Amino acid sequence: MTALATGSVAFAGALLVYVLTLCPTVYVEGSGELIGAVRGLGTPHPTGYPLFCLSGRLLTALLLFAHPAYEVNLVSALFAAAACGALAHLLQRRGVPCWAALAAGWSLAFSRTFWSQAVIAEVYGQALLLVLLVLGQALAASERREPRDVLLLGWLMGLGLTAHLLQVLIWPGIAALFLWRWPGLWRSPRLLGQGVLAVAGGYSLIAYLLLRNGRGSGFHWDPIEDWSALWHHISGGQYRSSFFSLPLEGMLLNARRWAELIAGDFHFVLLPVVLWGLWVVWRCDRSALLLVGSAIGCNLLAALNYHRDPNGLPVFFLLSLLGLALLLGYGLGDVMQRLGRLGRSPLSAALCAAVAGLVLASHYVESDRSQNRVAERYGLDILADLPQGAVLITQGDDAAFVLDYLQRVAGQRPDIELYNRVGRGTDLLQWREHALSAREQNQLRLQRERALLQQGRQVYYLVPRQAPLANWDFAPAGLVYHLRPKGEQAVAIGTEIEMANGLADGFARDAWVRKIQSNYWFMAGEQRLWAGDIDGANTAFEQAATVAYDSRSTRFNVALKLYRNNEIGRAVEHAEAAIAIDPWQAEPYQLLAHIFRKQQRLAEARELLKKAGSLRRAP
Repeated sequence: MTALATGSVAFAGALLVYVLTLCPTVYVEGSGELIGAVRGLGTPHPTGYPLFCLSGRLLTALLLFAHPAYEVNLVSALFAAAACGALAHLLQRRGVPCWAALAAGWSLAFSRTFWSQAVIAEVYGQALLLVLLVLGQALAASERREPRDVLLLGWLMGLGLTAHLLQVLIWPGIAALFLWRWPGLWRSPRLLGQGVLAVAGGYSLIAYLLLRNGRGSGFHWDPIEDWSALWHHISGGQYRSSFFSLPLEGMLLNARRWAELIAGDFHFVLLPVVLWGLWVVWRCDRSALLLVGSAIGCNLLAALNYHRDPNGLPVFFLLSLLGLALLLGYGLGDVMQRLGRLGRSPLSAALCAAVAGLVLASHYVESDRSQNRVAERYGLDILADLPQGAVLITQGDDAAFVLDYLQRVAGQRPDIELYNRVGRGTDLLQWREHALSAREQNQLRLQRERALLQQGRQVYYLVPRQAPLANWDFAPAGLVYHLRPKGEQAVAIGTEIEMANGLADGFARDAWVRKIQSNYWFMAGEQRLWAGDIDGANTAFEQAATVAYDSRSTRFNVALKLYRNNEIGRAVEHAEAAIAIDPWQAEPYQLLAHIFRKQQRLAEARELLKKAGSLRRAP
C-alpha cells in the first residue's frame, strides 16, 4: 500500500470504532461548554480553540443528526481518527512497513486516554492531528530544503497554536532539527522572516476570539475586550500558577502516575517493542528521533510540574503518548523485517491485526461511551428538582456545563434562570463588570443574589458555599440546595431523589462519571441528615465515597460530614485518603489537625497545620 492508502485505512478503521463507541450526548467536565461554543460560535475556556470552534461549526452544518451533542462528538471523533491516519501515513513515509505503520496508528487510536477523548466533545484529536502535520512537514523541510516548505511549516505551526497550546512543546525539537540538518536556514534572515510571517498568518485565526467574544448565543468563558485580556486568554494565564508549582516529591508522584499510564495505555506486552523502536529510530532515522525525543521530554517537563486533580492529569501526557506510538511503529517495522522480510507476507497483516486487536480489546469496555447518558440524566434530574421560575446558582465542573448545555443548546427548562457563581458561561454580572477585581466581582455577585432573595425568588444552589443573607441556610432539596430563612420549611419540590442514574451499572469507568453518580448518594445523605437519620446519612455518605473512591473532593467532603456526625475514625480515614490522592491541598490537613487537637494529639496537629500553611502560601 502507498502511504496515503495506509493512512486512509487507519483513519477508516479508527473512525468505525469511534462511531460504535461514541457518546450520544453531553459528557462531563468541559464537554457542555465546547458543544455550546461550537453550536453558537462562542469562545470557550483558555486558550479559546478557534480552529475547533470554526471547523466544528462547519462540519456540524453538514451533518444531519438531530442531536447537537452527538454531532460535535462526531466531529471530535473525525479529527481523532484523522490523527491516527496521519500517524500511519508519517511512519510509512519514514520507511516503516505499511502493516507496522497501520498497527501503530490503530494502537494510538485504541489507547485508553486518547480513545476516551475521541468519543466526546474534546479538542485533543484535532490538536494531535496538527502536531503530526507539523512534525511531518518539519522532517520534509529539513530534507528538501525548499523555501516553500518553510512557509508551509510556519503556517501549520501557527495554525496548530489555535488548536492547542501543546503545539509549542514540539517547537524546541524543530529548532534543533534545523540547526543540525539545515544550518544555512539560520543564516538567511529573509527566509526566516518569511517563516515568522507564515506562523503569524496561521495564528491569525486567533482574531476570531476578539470578533466573536460576547456575541451570539454561544458559550463564552469570560470577556476578551482588549489585547491584555486576549493575551491572558490565549496564553492560559489563569492556569499559569499551576505549572512549576510542585516540590520534588510532587514531580516524582506525577512521574509514577505517568509510568502507570504508559504501561496501561497501549498494553504492557508492547512496551518492549516501544523500547526496541527507540533503538531502531536511533539507528535509522535520527531526525525523527530528535523530534520525538524532544516532544516527549518537553511534555514531561511541563506535565510533571503541573498541579491539578489527578483524575484530569492523563490528557496532559497525550503528546508523550503520541511519541511512544511513533516509536512503537518503528519497533514493529523492524520486528517484521527481522522475521524474514514479512513486510509483504500474510504474517505481517496477522501481526498488525494482533497488535491492534490487543490494544482494542484491552480498552473497549472502558472506552465505550455509546450508552453513557449519566451526565445528561444528572442535569435533567437537577432541573426536574426545581420549581417553575426558580433561580439556580451553579459552581464547579461536575454539572455547571452540563446544565449550561441543556438550557443553552437543548432548550431544557427555559423558565429557570441559570447563573454560574464564578461567571463561566452565564453570570449575574454584566459583561463590563468583569473588569472589576476578583473581590469586587464576588461582592457584587453576592449583592445580586441577595436582591433575588429579597424579591421573593426561589434560589437554589449546587454547592452550599456562602449564603448571601445572614440567618439563611441551605436545605437539601433533591440534588440541589434551597436557600431559605432559618426555621422556615423548605420548598417541597423534588425532595425524593430518583436514584436510578446513580445506581446505573457499567458506566462508572470514568472518574468524572463516578463523581456524578456519587453525588446522588451524597445528596441522599444530606436529606437523611436533614431528617434526623444520622445513621442513614452516614451510610449514604460512605457509599458516595465508595463510588468516587479516587475523587479528592468527594473523600474530603465525606470526611467533613462524618466528622460532624461524630464518626471520627472514619472521618480520619477519608481525610487521609484525600491527602493520598492529592497531597497538595490544604483543607484535608486542616481537618485532620482539628481532629487531632480534640484528641490531644497536639504535636501531630501542629505539623499538619504547618503543612497546610505552607500549601496556602504556595503560588
